[in-house]
Amino acid sequence: MAANYYDEDTAEAITEFERNLESLVLEAFASGVPIERQWVFVSEPSSVPDWTVRIERRSAASDEED
Repeated sequence: MAANYYDEDTAEAITEFERNLESLVLEAFASGVPIERQWVFVSEPSSVPDWTVRIERRSAASDEED
């Protein structure tokens, strides 16, 4: 997916990020961590952006619609 919109290095970095994020979410879920929520990350120094990440469970029915 990323390769369609970015240069090769950026696409590779995005793909690696997606793999790492997927692994983190699946491992946390398997360990019983309640991950379905909105997460806010405040960065220091203020020149680095803050981030909001929302993790929602998807039903099998919504997977078929995509």
